[in-house]
Amino acid sequence: MTGRGGDAGSWKIRGEQLGKAIGATVEPNANSVKGYDLAVVVKRPRADLLTRLRQRGVPLVWDVVDAWPQPEGNLWERDQCMAWLRKEVETVRPEAIVAATQAMAADLQEITAAPVLALPHHARPGLARNPIRARIETLGYEGGEQYLGHWRERLENECEHRGWQFIVGPRSLAELDVVVALRSQQGYAARTWKSNVKLANAQGSGTPIVCSPERGYEETQKAGVMWAVHADGLRRSLDALLSQNFRLQLQQALMADAPQLEDVASRYKKWLMQIAAR
Repeated sequence: MTGRGGDAGSWKIRGEQLGKAIGATVEPNANSVKGYDLAVVVKRPRADLLTRLRQRGVPLVWDVVDAWPQPEGNLWERDQCMAWLRKEVETVRPEAIVAATQAMAADLQEITAAPVLALPHHARPGLARNPIRARIETLGYEGGEQYLGHWRERLENECEHRGWQFIVGPRSLAELDVVVALRSQQGYAARTWKSNVKLANAQGSGTPIVCSPERGYEETQKAGVMWAVHADGLRRSLDALLSQNFRLQLQQALMADAPQLEDVASRYKKWLMQIAAR
């Protein structure tokens, strides 16, 4: 299991955590490929690594996750996204591909005969359970704040109006009373290919959440999620969340849907073993 490493969430989740859970050798920026049955490359494969894998005859599985160019790619519509994806598949020539959403998997199957697995993000291990306090005092966002765009001003205005604190980058989701997963850049990839990671962590901690209607979130929830497309929808969702009893009900529904590392890893390992045996 390899990738560019570092502190990127995609590598921590899809490389380190999943790699350890399936018993893989996890090596960021791998150079040596000798002796491996299979190589999973997370996000953006290096050209030199692709060459070495082909020379050694090691089958390559590409985990696309959010590999498209960002931030500019977040504004692309479907034709431009598909053109980029087709070119990348032709360059990487993977034995198999891992997608972050079912919608991404369906798009990949239009352009390649390689096996494709739709694998959602799991909830971050060791999350503290949200205490669901009597009153809401904090509203927060976990992730790159540059993607909030126009939502930031709206969130800050709502917090000022309600006497709440707005927090970006909380130490723990359990510190928040409500978390948001809202995005201003809503091109095709952002709407359709972006992973469920923010929702998965809200589910794992039982933290009430307000989401943009993205496929990664829609595919991995049955109940418990509040939605917002415009400022009015955000306001209505926050009004509904004022009730502690309602937030407690949402917590139960969220935690019941939380994707667990062990379950995701078990499914992943079984599929990878089938690819290696081809």
